[in-house]
Amino acid sequence: MAKRKFKNKEQVIKDLKRNQDFAKKMEFVKTKFYPALIESSHSIDDARTFLGSFSTMIMQEFLQTMKNKKVSELGLVKMLDAKDEKYEQIKAVVELFDDASLFEAKELVEGMKAEIQLFVDEELKERPLSTVKPRWIDEIVR
Repeated sequence: MAKRKFKNKEQVIKDLKRNQDFAKKMEFVKTKFYPALIESSHSIDDARTFLGSFSTMIMQEFLQTMKNKKVSELGLVKMLDAKDEKYEQIKAVVELFDDASLFEAKELVEGMKAEIQLFVDEELKERPLSTVKPRWIDEIVR
């Protein structure tokens, strides 16, 4: 394995300046956002308080959108690989959420992941080690 090389501060800055997305955002921040923030603030603390509030407002609206938008509006079925051998079954699972809001669907999906992990954790408490098929590191690398 090749030895990892760490970049110094100048190299990191040089790489960032070559990144067009970063450069565009930096230009916006320097020429528009920061000057507008200076104009609209009485103090550093005032600016920080406003930024926290603004971020919260954006997140509230985002969450409201997630509550109002239905999963069916995303067209997720089109994103599935129709050649997958389990395509019909996966499509059926996705379509179960057609009438759910994005918020509800995410909550249910994340909840299911947590439940499965709980099932596995509980099984591991009872399952004998002898039932595990060992795959040692020297056997995996082959």
